[in-house]
Amino acid sequence: MPLLSFLREKAGNAAAVIAPDVPVGRLALLYACLFFELGINLPFFPLWLKAQSLDSDSIGIVLAAPLLIRIVANPTVGAFADRSGRIAVVLTLCAVLVAAGTGLLTMTNGFWPILLVVVAIAAAQGPLIALTDTMTLRRLARTVRPELTYGRIRLWGSLGFAAASLVAGWSLEWFSAASIIVLLLASAIVTAVAAAGCMTVASRHTDAGEQGDSWPAHPLYLAGAIAGAALVQASHAGFYGFGALHWQAAGISGIMMGGLWSLGVLSEVALFACLGYRMNGAGSAAGLLVAAAAAALLRWGAMAQDPGLSTLICLQLMHGMTFGATHLGSIFLLAGLAPGRMQASAQAWLAGGWAGLMAILMTLSGRLYESWGEEIYLVMAAAAAMGLLLLLPVACGLRRAAAPPCPQMR
Repeated sequence: MPLLSFLREKAGNAAAVIAPDVPVGRLALLYACLFFELGINLPFFPLWLKAQSLDSDSIGIVLAAPLLIRIVANPTVGAFADRSGRIAVVLTLCAVLVAAGTGLLTMTNGFWPILLVVVAIAAAQGPLIALTDTMTLRRLARTVRPELTYGRIRLWGSLGFAAASLVAGWSLEWFSAASIIVLLLASAIVTAVAAAGCMTVASRHTDAGEQGDSWPAHPLYLAGAIAGAALVQASHAGFYGFGALHWQAAGISGIMMGGLWSLGVLSEVALFACLGYRMNGAGSAAGLLVAAAAAALLRWGAMAQDPGLSTLICLQLMHGMTFGATHLGSIFLLAGLAPGRMQASAQAWLAGGWAGLMAILMTLSGRLYESWGEEIYLVMAAAAAMGLLLLLPVACGLRRAAAPPCPQMR
């Protein structure tokens, strides 16, 4: 079923641009807070771990272990949210637990205590983005162009990530690495407040049509889409875990590192703002995923050559495709392939899948970085290539299903 028709059927009023009860501003604020926290965590948390006297191998384990926890936590929380229908309540509870865990982390020292607290935080933090995406898609069920409207809401998350990269990079210039954990705590608290703001207006979802759907019409396509998109997202593991460390060793300043990260995220903003004009249906979303996988293969292959600053700028501009397009294409492809009562579960399966794969690649990167250096990106390129091979048959199958039948020869 084409994605646009799928969402319109649930709406009952396709003429509305956006339903009056959709808290667009609150959703945008929630995305901004979620990704502000992520914009501190992904690039700069490894630097805080290094300041705690952890070696590369230990850093790789600390970064990978919470990803493994999300393999179980994400689908479990997603299934519970689907059954209860109270996605905003579950989201808020998870956000509060993340803030409490981050506060505990500020008082933690040593490898094992840090590892245990980070794992506990990850169990609550992992489902946050999947739950937010599911809540947003349900709010956009009455929109004429859900892809475009979602992109314009989601871009505030990218702007939050870019702002966080600049703030954290600036703080490293003026303060010690301890400032990173303080910023993480502040952002976690604000995220919990933003999530609670959505809870006050989000009602229990009881659409009768959704409750009747129990299994996807194309389970193999759904499985291939989840596995392929998860591999492409997981291929960012080497960059997330050791990109900042490698740049620091190469003499790149904290401000410049923040600028490079922000440049990549700003390319996401442009993509989210504009790409919705071109997307229309599950086949279009699958084609976007194929293009994103090919871009990731090219990006990591080039990063393995230890490029100079000018080339790094160009490669960072590809982040909009390798991450942003993968994210946008995957959530709308899953929305088209998964039945209504499995929406949160499908998004959580994707988040759990790429978390597990990223854990493996993060651990492998930690093992190899000391001896391989920038050549760990060759492993990331291989993961992107595997994702591309899985996504191609999904895109081709959906294209064939959407094509009109050929006239019979007489």
